[in-house]
Amino acid sequence: MNELVRLSTTFLLMLCLPIVQAATDEEPLNLIQRTTENLLVALEEEPGLRTNPDGLYRLVDDIVLPHVDLAGLSRLTLGKHWRRATPEQQTRFAGEFRALLIRTYSNSLTEYEHQSTEYQLLNMSEDKRNTTVRTRVLQSGQSPMLIDYRLRRVGTGWKIYDVTIEGVSLAVSYRATFNEEIRRRGIEALIDNLAVRNADGRRS
Repeated sequence: MNELVRLSTTFLLMLCLPIVQAATDEEPLNLIQRTTENLLVALEEEPGLRTNPDGLYRLVDDIVLPHVDLAGLSRLTLGKHWRRATPEQQTRFAGEFRALLIRTYSNSLTEYEHQSTEYQLLNMSEDKRNTTVRTRVLQSGQSPMLIDYRLRRVGTGWKIYDVTIEGVSLAVSYRATFNEEIRRRGIEALIDNLAVRNADGRRS
């Protein structure tokens, strides 16, 4: 579970890294850049937010989460269990998973140390509805970290539905953990456990 937390924290933290080079003006890159700039401006204008969990949660909810395809990520993460879940369970899981992402990202903002990153469009599907944006995170004294964002066109815009960190998919990592818990205790227990963890996280 610690490895999963590290991966999810890294994924969410990457959205707030300053961009030093954009290889193209394609819309997916602009989306991530706008999100980045809006978040950093908000943090600079209200430095006290870093020690204000509720304020950080609202900031992430307002600026970052609208650009994540939560429904798609939820389906991808639960896999076969999503199809077997009732509509009520799907709704509850998506809500708790959303809260988990917000909480993880909010906590990661306190670890931001002004790293920089380079972005490039890795590929675009023939129908122009799916793409991958590759990022190279520059780290002092270390090799760049490769992070690939998978985006799909939803309506008239683009949303992130998965991310791969050094070859490891966030959705697949969560799926492995959630599958084991569902196998042992069932999907209701998984959702209840997420709800407890989210509540505990907000109180800490």
